Amino acid sequence: MADLAILNASGPGPSFVTDDGATLCWIEPAPELPLGATAYRTLLRIGAAGAEAPFLYTVEQDVAPEHEAELNAWYAEEHLPRLAAVPGVLSARRFAALGAASPRYLAAYRLERREVFESPAWIEARETPWTLRARTYFRNTRRTMRRLAT
Repeated sequence: MADLAILNASGPGPSFVTDDGATLCWIEPAPELPLGATAYRTLLRIGAAGAEAPFLYTVEQDVAPEHEAELNAWYAEEHLPRLAAVPGVLSARRFAALGAASPRYLAAYRLERREVFESPAWIEARETPWTLRARTYFRNTRRTMRRLAT
């Protein structure tokens, strides 16, 4: 069983849509893996459970092996806790893909409002010396804002 499965289509879990109409189905937990889904294990959870937030902001990336330990420490010790504490963030999660999926890592932030990730508090939380260094380790990065499909 995976902690999370993501299907790039509508499916049995909550669906989120990008501004250009791309749909993603979020299945957490994922006792059965739908055909074509990517499976993940949880690395860190902060905040409320569930995927029913109106907005989902995700950051996916790979990292070179020589920087993996530092990137994981940065997420666990600084980045996720700081962003999870921003008003309007309902939860922050970090996952690692099972198998050979790329990007390997996924950070997911459930937000009350789309504007949360552009708020002064969010910007302050992410602007640290460690963040500036950690971002240089990102490879194959995808940042996506999605809204809960109605």
